[in-house]
Amino acid sequence: MAFARLVVVHGPDIGTVYPVPMRGGGIGRGEGNLVQLHDPSVSRVHCTIELQGGQLRLVSQGSKNPTLVNGSPVETHVLAGGDEIAIGHSRLAFHQEQAPAQAPEAQRPSRVTIEVSSSALLRAQANAPEGQRRHLAALAAFGDSVHTANNIAELGRAACQAMVTALKADRGFLLLRDKGRMIPAAASVVPGDPAGQQLSVPADLIAKVTAEGKSVVAEGVQTSSGPRPAVAAPILAAPDLGPRGLLYADRLEGSWQEIDLMAMTCLGHLLSAALAGLEARTVLVQENQNLNEQLGKGGFIGESPPAQALSGFVAKVGPSDATVLITGQSGSGKEMVARGIHQASRRTGHPFVAVNCAALTESLIESELFGHEKGAFTGATERKIGRFEAANHGTLFLDEVGELPLGCQTKFLRVLEEQCFERVGAAKSIHVNVRVVAATNRDLPAMVRQGTFREDLYYRLSVIHTLVPSLGERPSDIPILAHHFLLRLRSQVARAIDGFSADAMQAMSTYAWPGNVRELRNAVERAIVLGDGPLLELADLPPEVLGGNRAPVPTPQIVAATAPIAPSPAAEAGAPMALRDLERNGIIAALQSTGGNKARAAALLQIDRSTLYKKIKDYEIES
Repeated sequence: MAFARLVVVHGPDIGTVYPVPMRGGGIGRGEGNLVQLHDPSVSRVHCTIELQGGQLRLVSQGSKNPTLVNGSPVETHVLAGGDEIAIGHSRLAFHQEQAPAQAPEAQRPSRVTIEVSSSALLRAQANAPEGQRRHLAALAAFGDSVHTANNIAELGRAACQAMVTALKADRGFLLLRDKGRMIPAAASVVPGDPAGQQLSVPADLIAKVTAEGKSVVAEGVQTSSGPRPAVAAPILAAPDLGPRGLLYADRLEGSWQEIDLMAMTCLGHLLSAALAGLEARTVLVQENQNLNEQLGKGGFIGESPPAQALSGFVAKVGPSDATVLITGQSGSGKEMVARGIHQASRRTGHPFVAVNCAALTESLIESELFGHEKGAFTGATERKIGRFEAANHGTLFLDEVGELPLGCQTKFLRVLEEQCFERVGAAKSIHVNVRVVAATNRDLPAMVRQGTFREDLYYRLSVIHTLVPSLGERPSDIPILAHHFLLRLRSQVARAIDGFSADAMQAMSTYAWPGNVRELRNAVERAIVLGDGPLLELADLPPEVLGGNRAPVPTPQIVAATAPIAPSPAAEAGAPMALRDLERNGIIAALQSTGGNKARAAALLQIDRSTLYKKIKDYEIES
């Protein structure tokens, strides 16, 4: 009796395995299906698996999107091991194996006639005997398949097909060790072979290949259709673990040559390396996902009610493709929220491209966003791919979107509406599939009223809108964020750092943090670099943190002969300052301390020089 299963090899449910009982069942989005997929392009009941005449048959249910088997549309199809079913944007591999696939059966011992070790393969002469071209072509085809295979099932099918092609075999199998038994994982059988996929490998043959790590040729191996010549090669794992499986091929007639055994051994080595690489990549992807969950819960860190509400928002809007506008104070973590939305979406495997609109000059912003052709303008010495094109199938994050020049907003609106644009200097339109997430600390509705931001663009960006809370609104998250930054940044120094002293944590917890999360990160980094012991002490923190509230920014004497700049009236009166006034006075102080040198002032403020120019103009600072 055969056991069957379906493995999702492509689509939202990739990696999911569904056992297929003999009674069959439905495949689709509906809850009552045997295989429930989360692919919106799949119908509620797209197709069914039915037992007819002792065979499992795939039956299409007339969906708008056709049911494909091995690339061809079908209405009904008898399933066989290795079939690939494509419905909507999902692909499923059908596996069928003998149960239980215990390789050793009571049989007479096999008679080994040729064996070769890996070292013999390496000593093989360059001028191979007859069949060289066929062997190399099959190995080259398998090498191409390695680059596109996403899972063990795809690799196994490619290896079995390479065996059949290279060796002119009638059957090829991949067996992998599972709980002490060798289980068939993939197969390729020439149509009409009387033994089909029924396989029983002699125990002594398995023992010789796996225990000694050698490839062997055996004569008279019993099958359901009679004795056959067979060839087997080990699938290697780590040196201390021994072989993890084997490749096995047989044919109805004809003997094997030593060159056939060498080709089989070479294929085994290639498959061993490919499996190790695939598993390492899978482990790294899983570890990366686990690390993202541990450190950021989807990109935004915190356990306070505002942080939890924002994490819930990210989880809810992530799977959609709607445009999202994120607002909040500077440094509050808007980009972290944008990355969380990307990670929670179906685009997570594609690029996340961030653009700081405030750092782009008006003359170059169109080239940066949409790209340009060679010779489009002076200095365009080669074609450049724009940020929109680079983010195709992924997410484009527009930070400080309120700084977009008015003239560029019209074209930007068209791209959002049509997902189509032209590079600068090109006539051909480029179509993309990009989700846009925008962020700003500006009051966009006020800018709309002032005529500095297009109203239609504002409504197009704010399909979904959220406000990121300032750090002052969630003080209970300060210790969590501080430890998060400590874990990320302590590798900058050689000493071991275990945490913060009680005094240091108390000072950080009571400080107002007007610079929000960015200021906290900088404070932790400073303490890591300047500290000496295993704990970050109070003295290692910036001076303004020690008092619990930010001290007034001092006004140094002007070094150069420039006219003094008047601070805001609120600062002179000693009244509480709005964030706008605080930022204005900070810029004034930086300009005065650098003698009016804007480049040095921008470096002191840790902002781009073009951003400083915009803020000087916005705040009407005389410089």
